[in-house]
Amino acid sequence: MANQIQEDKSHILVSRGPRLLAKWIDNDPSTFQNVVYEKIEGGKIASITLNRPGKRNAWTEFMRQEVVACLDIASRDKEVRVVLITGAGKYFCAGADLTPAGSHNPTSIEGDVPHGRNADNTYWRDGGGIAGLAVIRCCKPVVCAINGAAVGVGMTLPLCCDVTVAYADAKVGFVFGRRGLTMECLSSYFLERTVGHKIAMELVLTGRVFKAADAPSGLFNHVVRKREEVVPKAVNICKEMILCSGMSNFINRNLILRNTNLSPEEAHLIESQSIYWVGSESDVQEGISSFLEKRQAKFPMDPFRDSPGWLPWWRTIETRAKL
Repeated sequence: MANQIQEDKSHILVSRGPRLLAKWIDNDPSTFQNVVYEKIEGGKIASITLNRPGKRNAWTEFMRQEVVACLDIASRDKEVRVVLITGAGKYFCAGADLTPAGSHNPTSIEGDVPHGRNADNTYWRDGGGIAGLAVIRCCKPVVCAINGAAVGVGMTLPLCCDVTVAYADAKVGFVFGRRGLTMECLSSYFLERTVGHKIAMELVLTGRVFKAADAPSGLFNHVVRKREEVVPKAVNICKEMILCSGMSNFINRNLILRNTNLSPEEAHLIESQSIYWVGSESDVQEGISSFLEKRQAKFPMDPFRDSPGWLPWWRTIETRAKL
């Protein structure tokens, strides 16, 4: 991995010196060194395990690019129906790796900032947010299994996921302020929507660390007593999702993600377009036939390849740094 690092003197940060630049990796998951990607349950669940147990699975830009790659691979894989994210060992993710920048902890990835541009607020992008957006654009539901301590990006990445299961004794928190940092990984969007305005303010402005068992309502879908129960519980939820049409889950997921700030009338128009379209598609035909025949449905449609031409209905925003 060290031979992938170069000193990029075109991206000078006054406070941090030259940025250490990592090249993009091969998209073969078997070569990844910071996450483990595997398909389980007959290939229908893509499992992504943050895999730096000796460092409490602390987040680096290498880990970020591997997580992004895995999510994109799962999106394109017709066999995969759900994605599961968890951590290796007794930790989920202890937040960003705060050790000095170096060959194993670069501060950016090739392409984050165009060559010749200063890495200022105009061009630099938060790596956690890049991973969070990969979760959002994934064509498959994403379930998170917090099997141990989760702070910083270890808590904000799960906010981006659709369902979260947590170990009751896991220490969790939004500790930005206690490190002199600010919110990241889309947490300023998702946290308030998850727990409400006042609770979000308290969690962030105190930087409090607490056990998952003491979390406010809405932060986690399920809290289980034993660490070894976390992943099985998450897998069971994934299995329930597999019973649904992949296309339905893809569209319904985006209806919830994208329509929150619309008026009832706007939501009605989009829902009308959606249900009219699916009504003539093969997944609905299979769903009705399987119900009448009292058998499990075998939905044929693939959300990555078969999605309707009217997607996206929301306003798209280019977040990558401009040339």
